[in-house]
Amino acid sequence: MNIHTTIAGNLGTFKAPSSAFAPTTGADAATTFERILSIALGGFTIIAAVYFLLLLAVAAFTWIGAAGDTGKITKARDTMTNGLIGLVILVSVYAIAGVVGTILGIDLLNPGKMLLQLAPK
Repeated sequence: MNIHTTIAGNLGTFKAPSSAFAPTTGADAATTFERILSIALGGFTIIAAVYFLLLLAVAAFTWIGAAGDTGKITKARDTMTNGLIGLVILVSVYAIAGVVGTILGIDLLNPGKMLLQLAPK
């Protein structure tokens, strides 16, 4: 027994990798779309959360540096309030999408499954 037949026997058959730019159909297309959408929504959520933290920090430093100036304190408080409202809206969008999806029987938070159900078989 030579080394080549042993390696080939252990590894099985060789299948060439598919091209990353090859057109996808069916389940592969839905999975790719779902992955892209998930990354985009996750990235948007992270950017919004970081933006909220930056608004909060800038408003806190504005409040600290106000030295009793009521105009600056009001501006800092309004900035904090607006940032918090934006974050609550962002989080509530996910909750609303889940509730609406449940009521309508559509999984809005998992679009890949929905696309697979719509695809002809």
